Amino acid sequence: MGTNMNQRSLAFWTSIYPWFVFALSSSFLFYKYLLQVSPTVMSDELMRAFSLSGESLGNLAAFYFYAYLTMQLPVGLLLDHFSPKRLVAAAIGTCALGALLFSKAQTLGVADFGRLLIGIGGAFSAVGTMKLITLWFPPKRFALVSGLMMTVGMLGAVGGEAPLAHMVDGLGWRHTMFHTAIVGFVLAVCFWILVFDKKGSEASKSEPKKKIAFFSDIKQIIKNQQSWLISIYSGLAFAPISAFAGLWGVPYIMEAYHLRKPEIAALVSLAFIGFAIGSPLAGWLSDRMQRRKPIMITGTSFGLVFMSIVIYSNHFSTFALGSLLFLFGFFTSFFFVSFALMREINTSKASGTSIGFINMFNAICGALSEPLIGKLLDLGWDHKMVDGARVFSVSNYHHALIALPISMLIALLLQCFIRETYCKPID
Repeated sequence: MGTNMNQRSLAFWTSIYPWFVFALSSSFLFYKYLLQVSPTVMSDELMRAFSLSGESLGNLAAFYFYAYLTMQLPVGLLLDHFSPKRLVAAAIGTCALGALLFSKAQTLGVADFGRLLIGIGGAFSAVGTMKLITLWFPPKRFALVSGLMMTVGMLGAVGGEAPLAHMVDGLGWRHTMFHTAIVGFVLAVCFWILVFDKKGSEASKSEPKKKIAFFSDIKQIIKNQQSWLISIYSGLAFAPISAFAGLWGVPYIMEAYHLRKPEIAALVSLAFIGFAIGSPLAGWLSDRMQRRKPIMITGTSFGLVFMSIVIYSNHFSTFALGSLLFLFGFFTSFFFVSFALMREINTSKASGTSIGFINMFNAICGALSEPLIGKLLDLGWDHKMVDGARVFSVSNYHHALIALPISMLIALLLQCFIRETYCKPID
């Protein structure tokens, strides 16, 4: 009797523990997204604190992406050959350290370095979580569970909008970032203590492989033309949600609708809520249909339509605007099925590397799009300033934000050259 109870308890724990690992690792993604989008609700404060132009504000925000994209391939390779538990715990601590430095920065250089550290640590969040999903869940659940991962991540982005805007209004941006740093240090300790490497996996071995296949893994991915097409599509389809909802949406809507910042942040956060709901639904639909491309094409097409309406028609009620932003995020999230597609065209032993490769293009497009829009805004700026911060006109935003519909249009054209996998991995 006691033996049967122990066996049932063990079976229950075995079935539940993967979800516990998922919960902690996706909490890191939540934290990473909160830090990533935080400049959007403190843009005026940062421009005043460091005397920034639109381009330099974009560059400050993009320092996160500069580190993030540089780290993607090394992160994937490391996670394929060393302990994910140790790497991810250290990465969370690095993010927290970056947030702490950012909160104390008195010069732009220190603020840039803080964002750089956040990017270095954040580079492990999505790839690390998906590596753990690969280790702890069967392949048939990858699209659904990774979609749920993005749900948690986008909730972090939501937290980086309206709730963070209220904290900034109440505490100031420095104290707000200091408190988020403390939360990160606590999460790092919890991850280190409570997460274990799966027994029998390469990651569970304390010593690295005698012959580490770094170069063979990356060579396999680089030689695959589909890897490039899928990754470029992913980056271009993701850039609008990153650049608009993550930085330029709040100041644009503030200028176009003359609403208070917390109210605007709440509206923009609806794009992230739509993304959070859409990504697991897209994964579930794709698995059920046994198709990837129709989901990506449909999502990117509708995302393009709703984003264009938000940018170029600025006479909506608050409810209508919020609905459009929600639909923009909801359909744009369908691009995330491309991660399952990437996993299926490469071997499982290189899963971390392949995920890092595609995620690198998301970071590249994010790193380029935010300062590009800032540069375009500066080019059309009429020298209007309020309290030391540059103010850009609605017309100025219309010209600068054209880069985002163009990005999604090119992403759609790339779908003509991407092959369907019918949800069947090569191994």
